[in-house]
Amino acid sequence: MENGDVSRGMAGSGESSVEFRLLMAYAQRRRPRSGQQPQPQPGGEPPRSPNRKRKRSSKLRKLLLMCVGPQGDREEEPKGETVDVTSLADRLSSIVDSVDMNVDDIEADGQDDVIQQIVDLLRESGDQFTEKIKEDKVLARHFGGGDFTYAAFARIASRFLQEVAPSSSSSSSPSGAVSRIALACEVTRKLTAVDGHPMNMVMGFGAKYLRENFSTWVQQHGGWENAFADAEEDEVE
Repeated sequence: MENGDVSRGMAGSGESSVEFRLLMAYAQRRRPRSGQQPQPQPGGEPPRSPNRKRKRSSKLRKLLLMCVGPQGDREEEPKGETVDVTSLADRLSSIVDSVDMNVDDIEADGQDDVIQQIVDLLRESGDQFTEKIKEDKVLARHFGGGDFTYAAFARIASRFLQEVAPSSSSSSSPSGAVSRIALACEVTRKLTAVDGHPMNMVMGFGAKYLRENFSTWVQQHGGWENAFADAEEDEVE
C-alpha cells in the first residue's frame, strides 16, 4: 500500500495516530509567523503571496485542528498514550535548527542518483525545495503521477538521516534517536510542499516511516514523552 491510502490503511499511521499528529504539529511549528509580512519593494507594490500558498496554508490549519485539537480537549484523544504533540514539536524544531545540513561532496551512482539529488536539494535549498524540483525535469517526473511512493519516500528519508544526523550521537542513544526523529519530520514537512500530491498522503508516509523505524524504541523508553525526557537527560550527561 504505497499510495494516498497509506494514512488510512497503515495501522498506527492514520490521522489519529501520535505520529501523524506530531508531524502536523511540527509542520505548523515550522511555518513562518503570520505577523512577518513581506517588505514592499522600492518603487513597486508590496509582493503578494500566490493563491496556491494561501490555499495550502488554509488546508494545513484545517488538518492541524482536526488532528491536534484544542489543548483543553486532550482527554478526548484516542485510547492509548496521551501526548502533548505541540511541546514535542517545539523540541524537534529546536533540534533541526541546531543541525548543520551543509552539503558535502558526495558521488552518487546507479538508480539512487535521483534520490541523492533530492537529498542534496533538501539539505541546501531550504523552503525553496519545490521551486528547485520544478526546474529539473527528471526530478519533477520522479514526483509526478504514481512514481512518488512510500518506498521512494523511505529511501529519501533514510539517505537524508544517514548524511545529516549528528555524527556525535549514536543512533541507539536517546538523543541520537530523537535527532533522527526530528530530521524525519523535517523531510516530511519539506516533501509535503511538492505540488501534485495530497498533503495528508505525504504525512501518512511520514507517519508510517516514524512508526516503522522508531516505534519500538519509543515503546522501550516508556512512550513519546518519556523518550524525549530520556533524550534531554542524555544530552546533559
